[in-house]
Amino acid sequence: MKKLLVIFVILTFLAFPGPTRAQESNKFGIHVLETDEINQASGLVNSNGGDWGWITIVLRVNDLDQKKWQGFFDQCRRLHLIPLVRLATEIENNFWRKPKPADIDQMAEFLNSLNWPTKNQYLIVFNEPNHAKEWGGEINPAEYAQILSYTIEQFKKKNNHFFVLNAGFDLAADNSTGTMDVYRYWQIMNQTIPNIFNQLDGWSSHPYPNPGFIGKPTDQGRKSIVGYRWEITTLKNSFGISKDLPVFITETGWPHQDSSKLKTQNSKLPGFHDTEVVAEYTKAAFDIWLPDQQVQAITPFILNYHAAPLDVFSWLDRDGQDYLHCQAFREMAKTTWHPEQITAWEIESVDLPKFLPINSAYRGKITLKNTGQSIWGEQGLSLKSLSELAGDITLPNGIMVEPNQSFQFSFDIRAPQWPEEILLSWENLGTKTQINFFNPSRLDSYQDNFWQKIVALAKVWWYKKIPDSKTNDQENHSQ
Repeated sequence: MKKLLVIFVILTFLAFPGPTRAQESNKFGIHVLETDEINQASGLVNSNGGDWGWITIVLRVNDLDQKKWQGFFDQCRRLHLIPLVRLATEIENNFWRKPKPADIDQMAEFLNSLNWPTKNQYLIVFNEPNHAKEWGGEINPAEYAQILSYTIEQFKKKNNHFFVLNAGFDLAADNSTGTMDVYRYWQIMNQTIPNIFNQLDGWSSHPYPNPGFIGKPTDQGRKSIVGYRWEITTLKNSFGISKDLPVFITETGWPHQDSSKLKTQNSKLPGFHDTEVVAEYTKAAFDIWLPDQQVQAITPFILNYHAAPLDVFSWLDRDGQDYLHCQAFREMAKTTWHPEQITAWEIESVDLPKFLPINSAYRGKITLKNTGQSIWGEQGLSLKSLSELAGDITLPNGIMVEPNQSFQFSFDIRAPQWPEEILLSWENLGTKTQINFFNPSRLDSYQDNFWQKIVALAKVWWYKKIPDSKTNDQENHSQ
């Protein structure tokens, strides 16, 4: 049948509100370096009763590959992971190059072109800019404030579903040639762009156990694993932030002694803990983070990395096996939930006659293309009929329809006992279909096209011949 694009509809599942502090969500996540680590990440953060955990990943401006990143987002959708995408430039002269407005424009255009797995599209605007090595070899809080404000403006222009977070800051950095104390850094940011922090949707934090990454989980204050509490309090008391920002712990964790460099040297790093202690501290830290209602997500650094000096932070060993703290994380009880997604479709075709005889039955067909974010079938999909004569449009059990796939739905029509003109419609479908029901014994009494009525009669006769059994729904499911 000739395809007819009738209408585009968006329906948001109100039963599954987006991430908020009031909702019980799966806060577990992990930081990865590469998109192909997604299966390992999902198996970890969604283990032991978990669903829709988090994954932090870096997007470089020189890696805007449509196929790669749409494939990653599609896998996030299937594996139930919420991506936290950290923007980055590229390495130049051993530093991360300072971003330019043109970089922001390019990344905004690219990321807006992708179909994200959730309604909120989480962005982290670069990384620890109070380190010179992260900002072109210099420290320039005024420039970062300007870039942050420009990024928020440009992404929100593209799509208000972008949920923008600051770069996580190094809370232990002091004033030196290569670093700046974060409080001083924020002062200059706020002087450059007044109320810059009120432009944010959430707060990205790097609460490492400092000093020297060897602090205890029971430590308090700015340089501890609850350093985000100091950050939020300082932002409110000293910088006038009025929002109650949800906190995303996008980097944290204890380094361990299991390092390839250390093994080669047959030595130990002073102060770094054995894996048994790291596992114990990790469990204690999550006992602190999870009940904190301000914390939305926790993505420790890093899942799988084996080059010194960062290999001491890896959660998997060289054979892909869990270190003890990773195993402890995997065994922690987690939460099942469902973040808010946009469900949308296009009507591709409708198979309904304009005329039907009274006292008859007919099976109509409508083909919808999934143009939203959700996978139809995971949460069910049913459009309630607004007419007593037509059945609901319902996705059969066991059928999954991913974005950009189509499915042909069937629904029954029960004709009335007397001639009349009826408008058929369904909730949220956005279109109405008119059908004239006529008395077949008095065809000549109607001014409507005679042959249209004959065709309608033939269709009804044919459908009555078809046994009342389930059709092969898989045949209706096309990619």
